[in-house]
Amino acid sequence: MKKNHKMTDKMMIPRYIILTLGLLIMIVPMLYMVLSSLKDNDKTFIYPPVLFPSLSELSLNNYQYILENVTFFRYLGNTLFVAIMTVLIAIVVSTTLAYSFARLDIPGKKIVFGFIISVMLLPGLAMIIPQFELAARMKLINNIWGVILFYAAWVTPFSTFLLKGYIEDNVPKEMDESIFIDGGSIFSVYRYIIIPIASPAVAAISISNFLYPFEELGWSQQILKLDELRTLPVAITMFFQAHSRTDWGYVFAMTTLAMIPVIAFYLLLQKYFISGMTSGAIKG
Repeated sequence: MKKNHKMTDKMMIPRYIILTLGLLIMIVPMLYMVLSSLKDNDKTFIYPPVLFPSLSELSLNNYQYILENVTFFRYLGNTLFVAIMTVLIAIVVSTTLAYSFARLDIPGKKIVFGFIISVMLLPGLAMIIPQFELAARMKLINNIWGVILFYAAWVTPFSTFLLKGYIEDNVPKEMDESIFIDGGSIFSVYRYIIIPIASPAVAAISISNFLYPFEELGWSQQILKLDELRTLPVAITMFFQAHSRTDWGYVFAMTTLAMIPVIAFYLLLQKYFISGMTSGAIKG
């Protein structure tokens, strides 16, 4: 028994090393960005580079400039509104589609589902011209709904794909039948069975969908031309163009502030996500 424990411990060491290296690869750039946002611009690219500056070199001047001279909270409010509405629309559409594909006997549903999967394989740039023409005909140019509706359409196929698999693997059909026996309808199954049990998967895709408006630039830059409608990625890009030189301290400060809502949203849904994954593991 002791030898088995020693062999297991030795086998775990390479895994911990790989996980630690992966963690460092992800954290070091973020740590550099945060620390650089606390330094003056002339000290950002000094040579040799200093990853961990002394406390005397750190200040909040970059954040003070951004909050006082840039309409940051307007851009943040626009981005939060887009993110929340995208998440809500995607949840409603993807859960109903996933439930329909997983449970309902609809003629041609495999063909429709295959079409949804094929949409996932198309690169976004291949559809930007017809999508822009569609947005123009719908009068969504310089309209914040022009990004919300298209973002929701972009994230729905992948969300539907994940939710369909989750429902098929984790929601027994016997639970549907018990609702039908009690006189319930398919809407009762959707409300009282599918949504509660699939909530961990919904939380997982919501985290990903919430992040999307904080990182997408190309579409929002084409649709939102008015300054009062711009989201944070567009605002940061415009900040580059508005200055004769790049003040990286200000850019890093804006980017660091933009991370706060994303991290907060993840922490808000983390317990639901972890509890759902744990229950699924116990079931398996």
